Order: sequence, then structure tokens, then C-alpha cells
Amino acid sequence: MKIRAFVRAISLAMPLVLACWMMVVDARVTTDADEDAPFQVRFSAPDSSAAGEIVTLLDTGRRRIASFFDRPFIEPVTVEICPDRAAFTATFPPEWGLEETQCWMVATGVADRLTILSPRVWREQACEHDPDDLQHVEGILIHELVHVYHGQSNPTRDFAGAEELGWFLEGLAVYVSGQLDDGHIAPAQEALELGLAPESLEAAWSGKYRYGVCGSLVHYLDATCGRRRLTEMLGSTSQQQLLEIAGLTELELLASWRKFVAGSE
Repeated sequence: MKIRAFVRAISLAMPLVLACWMMVVDARVTTDADEDAPFQVRFSAPDSSAAGEIVTLLDTGRRRIASFFDRPFIEPVTVEICPDRAAFTATFPPEWGLEETQCWMVATGVADRLTILSPRVWREQACEHDPDDLQHVEGILIHELVHVYHGQSNPTRDFAGAEELGWFLEGLAVYVSGQLDDGHIAPAQEALELGLAPESLEAAWSGKYRYGVCGSLVHYLDATCGRRRLTEMLGSTSQQQLLEIAGLTELELLASWRKFVAGSE
């Protein structure tokens, strides 16, 4: 499945979906720059309690991401809490051909929108996710919020046509959200020890170790290229453009990353 199916959320009005929302609440947070930047949260009645908890976690995520990049979000974000998987799946455009979403898919994010399947129904309608594990839920929400931030800094806004950058899109979200260290993903070190390290950047976003590998690749870029250049990479729409900012070839990046993971750098 293309990377856009993992991280792209619908940007057009969906009357069928929006008709199911029974409540709308504006949750306002303030950035370090004292700018009013609301989340507009849409949810149905059964998720009124979950909405408050989700906003609290997103507030934490917004502050973490703005601090990481040393600049706030550019625009407000609409958050949709879907009451069931059918409603969640309906938020994906017909052209994607997704008649149903896979059970592990529970959230998506682009420049102006974050959509999440209510954790209230994860036990029955999702897999690989524990709604009672607050750290895990927080990681997922902040992961998607990084995609939102990234989308606001990228000309595509929804990463359409940037499939070759899947490793960077997902790696950035893993790294900035803190998922790289939370123990929920298979680590890059293990992949390296088992001889499963990728031979290409495209291959990095595949298999059991994809999240750990891609997250550590972005960690390496941050550690060696610096935060300023990493931030500049947010605007990349091709792998070549990103590598030019990094000042590395694909082979150089992978070779240096392996040493980095092995602890030689």
C-alpha cells in the first residue's frame, strides 16, 4: 500500500461522515509565541469523555513538536474522532480504492486535519493497539500530529506524489513523537544484528523493522546534519532534494547510518 494511504487524510468535505457528528468543541491551546491556535474537535456523543483526553494529549504533542522545530504550527487543526471503523474508512477518498482499512490503521494526519478511530472501539475494531496504554495512545496521536506539522511545511500538504520519501515521512513522525524510545517498535539495532538492515532507502520502509529503522535514520540525520537542516528537509518533495540538503548520497547515508546504529559514530 502506498505511503499516502498511511499518512494522508481527506481534505475535502465529507457530508456523510460529518453528518454523524453530534457535538463540536473548540479546544484552544497557546504556543510559546502566545498565538491562539485552536484544535477544532469533532466527535459523537459516546466519545465526549475521550475527546477531552485526546485534546490533552494533542496539547502535549503540539508543544513538543513546536519546541523540537523551534517554531509553532502554521494553522489550526481539525481533529475528527470517528465512532467506528466504517466512519474512519469513509474519510479516505474513493480514488484510493480502500473499501476497508486494515485493522492496525487507527489514525491519519495531513496539513489541516487529524482523524482517529476512537480508542473506545479499539478492542473490537482494531488490532496491535492497546487503548489502556496511555503512552501508546499518546505516541500514536503525536505521531500523526507530526505528519500534520510536516504537511503544513510541505508544498504537497498531503504528501501526494512523495511516495519515495515514505521512509522520511514515517521516520520523522517516529523520531519526533518519541516512539523510537518507548519500547513499542522493533529497534534498528536488532535489524542490524540480524542482517536485515535495508540496502536502499526505499526498502527501509518495509517489514517488521520499518518504524525503528526509519526513525533511527531520521535520528542520524538530526545528529549529524543538525536541527536546522532537518527542519529544511520538511519542504522536500523528492528524495534527491532531501539528500542534497543532507549533503549525502543514498549509499553514504545508509553506510554512515549503519555505523551510527552500531555505535561507531
